[in-house]
Amino acid sequence: MLMTRLPGHVHLNPTEPQSWLTRIAELAVMLHSLDLPAKTLRPWTDSWIAPLDGFQVPAGAQKPAVWKAAFSAMAAPPPKDTAVFLHCDLLPVNLLWSRGRITGLTDWNGIHRGSRAIDIGHCRRYLAALYAPEWAEQLRTLYESAAGVTLDPWWDLYALLHYDDSGSKWILDQVAGRRPVDVPGMTARVEVAVETALRRLG
Repeated sequence: MLMTRLPGHVHLNPTEPQSWLTRIAELAVMLHSLDLPAKTLRPWTDSWIAPLDGFQVPAGAQKPAVWKAAFSAMAAPPPKDTAVFLHCDLLPVNLLWSRGRITGLTDWNGIHRGSRAIDIGHCRRYLAALYAPEWAEQLRTLYESAAGVTLDPWWDLYALLHYDDSGSKWILDQVAGRRPVDVPGMTARVEVAVETALRRLG
């Protein structure tokens, strides 16, 4: 209903990725500036990510040790971070575009308050899976520059790990033929993003 009333369409084939990513970063900054009520996100409870004892290395992993190290990092208590208003499903397939500008954001059923890195991390996971890990890193740097903050690497990694062997099916269904999807390379691309986030975590 919302998508039929808002102008614009899902845009997954940007001819100018830098501009496209900049618009997404700017939208996220604006979203996180909203002072709206929402419950504080509780990791492992308010998310479909596996419980800590249920993590599994994806079947297509090229570096299983990277995933295991990331899972171990999640055993640490979540760090405190400034809690902002979150969409919690900030994905390219939930954005509507018209003439190079974002006109709408759909799928609002997961709103919470929490680390801004959660929203950006979810989008970064999707960008890495569908496009390239370099796009995911570019979004992070664009957001940090626009917001004037550094994203917490633990929460970023937490969001990136919302990926498992079912990820390719979900993305294929959501993309719905709007662009080609390289399923065989998906896990390897997300793995690069996870490894990069691990290095930032230290």
